[in-house]
Amino acid sequence: MDRTRGTAATPKSLWPESPWRAAGRRLVERPSASVGLVVLITLLFCVPTAPLLGNGPLERALAAGQGSLSFALLGGLLGAAAGLAWGIAATALGPRAERSLMGLAERLAGLPLALALPLAAGLAGRGPGVLAPAAALTAAPFIALVTRAELRALLRREFLAAAQAAGVPPGRILRRHLIPNAALPLAAAAWTALPRALAAESFAGLLGLGLPGSVPSWGAALAAAVRAGDPAAIAAPALLLALSLWALHAVGDGLRAAAASGETPRTAGGGRP
Repeated sequence: MDRTRGTAATPKSLWPESPWRAAGRRLVERPSASVGLVVLITLLFCVPTAPLLGNGPLERALAAGQGSLSFALLGGLLGAAAGLAWGIAATALGPRAERSLMGLAERLAGLPLALALPLAAGLAGRGPGVLAPAAALTAAPFIALVTRAELRALLRREFLAAAQAAGVPPGRILRRHLIPNAALPLAAAAWTALPRALAAESFAGLLGLGLPGSVPSWGAALAAAVRAGDPAAIAAPALLLALSLWALHAVGDGLRAAAASGETPRTAGGGRP
């Protein structure tokens, strides 16, 4: 019996479940997040191939999504990188820098940042080099605030205090404790930049101040349909935009729930610290 127990315990000890695998399992167990993932994957497949499917209202709306989704990815990545760097710097540079950086983030978060894209387009042109940083601005302050909060909460955890009391070098604490435990919450925070960038570009495009006319987008398609007074042409891009925003938010909610439901702290090797 002892031999059987030892054999049964061997696979678990040899192949511990990693934090990312556990988070992925928790993510797909949420129905809304699973449906959101399916919607996003379907859109990513259908949008580039839309010209091959026909020339109806739905196909034209799908083709218009290529610019919107590409811009959301570009602006979202910039906003996520800026927000994460902002929050990490505020946490690492000491109380005075933290007060200054987080005070700026709080003030910016209280502004109507959705106007950043149309203002930037009106003042400096509608090129991606102007609009992408403006889209990043709509997300970066919020991500910075969440990043600082997550890192502060993590730094107060008992296992880090125990590691410091045990004389573990700071580099090893960072590599084996801070990064593995902070990665999931920060990834969930960074994801919020994608729907913010998509919504900001679509709002600017609806005002005629979004991406250049040569780049198709859902906001521009909606603006053209409104000007033409064509309800049928409005329905398809509006539905696809709403569906994309819902899917992005659903996956983001699933990521946050997956990150929050991890019960025990993890090390880089996947085990307990």
